[in-house]
Amino acid sequence: MAKIFIISGSNRQGRGTPKVANWVLQTAVKAEGAEFELVDLADYELPFMQEASPPQSNPDRTLEGDAKKWVEKMGEADGYIIVTPEYNHSVPGYLKNALDTLDSQLKQKPVAIVSHGVIGGGRANEHLRLIVNSSLGAVAVPESVTLIAMPAFAEVFGENGALVEKYAHAQEPLESMIASTVWYTGALKTARG
Repeated sequence: MAKIFIISGSNRQGRGTPKVANWVLQTAVKAEGAEFELVDLADYELPFMQEASPPQSNPDRTLEGDAKKWVEKMGEADGYIIVTPEYNHSVPGYLKNALDTLDSQLKQKPVAIVSHGVIGGGRANEHLRLIVNSSLGAVAVPESVTLIAMPAFAEVFGENGALVEKYAHAQEPLESMIASTVWYTGALKTARG
């Protein structure tokens, strides 16, 4: 069965991203055709990527510590859903650095995007789409979700982690995006052999 990681893409203290990622996971586990795992970027202490050449063009690179764990972990999945906040009209620097650390792990694998912020994280969503569809070689899933989740996540999610009624309109787009991600994951896994 295909494995899809849901990546909580922020490491900031007091972040709301884990709540959004948990909502994605709660929805995803109901989908058929894949198994899902939540991966929290804050669990990895990644050094700033300062390698002399791009990871994609350096087959002899040596990684240590959490950078090695991160890269190996990302290689385990067949597809990804990245949950990102919007910081200064883009993705968090820590998420960008984590992606810059990868070499071939995302190649020919689908990446779906769920963003959140004052305007739904739309600019982070678009920037992340460009990043994963670069030398990383990922296939960006056409559907994405932007969640206007400010000023307080307590107003967006109930105690059970589900959306409160005011935000329930975001549930159907998430379910549709997850279904597309499962389809792309299966199709691309088959195509890769």
